[in-house]
This record gives sequence, structure tokens and C-alpha cells, in this order.
Amino acid sequence: MIIIFFILLSFVTAQTITLIDFETRIPIENVNVFVGNNGITTDSYGSCSLGAFNNGDTVTFSMIGYKTITLPLIDIPEVVYLKNAAIPMDIINIVGKGKKSKRRYSRLERNVRKVYPYAKKISDLLVEYSSIIDSIEQYSGILRYQKKREIFSKIEDELISEYGYSIKKLTKSQGRILIRLVDRETSKTSYNIIKDFRNIVSAGFWQLTARVFGHNLRSIYNPKKGEDRMIEYIINIIENNNR
Repeated sequence: MIIIFFILLSFVTAQTITLIDFETRIPIENVNVFVGNNGITTDSYGSCSLGAFNNGDTVTFSMIGYKTITLPLIDIPEVVYLKNAAIPMDIINIVGKGKKSKRRYSRLERNVRKVYPYAKKISDLLVEYSSIIDSIEQYSGILRYQKKREIFSKIEDELISEYGYSIKKLTKSQGRILIRLVDRETSKTSYNIIKDFRNIVSAGFWQLTARVFGHNLRSIYNPKKGEDRMIEYIINIIENNNR
């Protein structure tokens, strides 16, 4: 009975808010509400619970077509009004006007926000280990291979140490986006990174495995075309909010 009481109490005390269009006063569905990599979206009534966040958190509200805002958790009112924001015409043409297109964009934004930190961390680690990597070139044969493999393992361990094993449990879409963002951040495809650290046989094996799951480790990021264009738009929003 005591356990049930505390479970019910957690639902009562978790703050529920509603996101409303400032001009039309209509609830907004699929608003991204997040702190770092932890986030949720509003339902068809424009509502969501803030129970997933902690005191002291600063919560961000983001939705295409609206100005992104951030508020300390303790200052968030029951109703949050979002104001319209001008959107570049090329992004409008890509996203479209229908609800299905908006949901697709919201899902893409969530995925980018999740994997973008991973791509940046991979880039930072490659830079950090660059001098060591260069020094390994003096070795030959199996010894060079072993030393590169040790560095590759250290990079993997550091990623898991910071982000946990969730980095190994990405969805198919998140994995596809991460592969392209790695190329964006490092100017190297995932295929070339594996080839450099392991060998061409390993790179070929993982490329074949990736293709079975619908990925391509040779994917090159192009911020001027297709989905990458929208990803670049989302990243610009993320970077501007972090300044």
C-alpha cells in the first residue's frame, strides 16, 4: 500500500504542461521538450509531463516554425506559449505542410539531437589521439595493426564511459544519421576510419554487415541536399542555442 501511494504521488507531483501557439491559441503537437539528450514530445493535445527532468534543469522547447525557447524547470508555467519564427523557404519545401511531414521532421530532430553529441565526441577523440596515431606509422606489419587496434579500443571505451551502452543501441535511423554526422565532423567516412584503425578486411566486413541493416559506412554528408539539408538546419539551431 505504501509503495502504491508513492507511485501515485509521483504522478500527482509531476508537472504537466501544455504548449500553445501564441497567436492562434491552438495546442501544438510534437513539440520537442528536452534537456541534453533526454527528451519527450507533446501529445495531440499539446501536453507533456516534466517528470523526466530534475530540479535545476534548464528545459528547451523546439518545434519547426516556432522560436526555440529555454526555461529553468522551476520557472515553467502550466501553459507555455510559442511564437512563430521565420523559416527559410528551402526548408519549407523539404519538410512540407502536412502533419505527416511535420512528424517526420520532429522524429528527425529527436534523432539528430541524440546522435550529434556522439559524432562530436568521436571527432574530439580522433583529434586527441592524432599525434599517437601518427607515431604508430613508424611501425610495420602486425605491430602497427595491434597498436592501432589498442587505440581504437580506447576510443570505444571512452565513448561508452561517457554515454553508456545506449550508444550501441541506436535505432536504424539513428545509426544512419550518426554515420553521416561522423563524416561531417571528421571529414572521414566511417568506412575509412575503420580501415585506418583496423584493416581493409575489417572495413569491408563491417560495410557488408552495415548494408544488411540498411546502412552504408561510405556515406558522405552533403548539407546541400535531401535529408542532410534538414540535418544541417537542425544542427544550426542546436549550435545557436548553445552559444
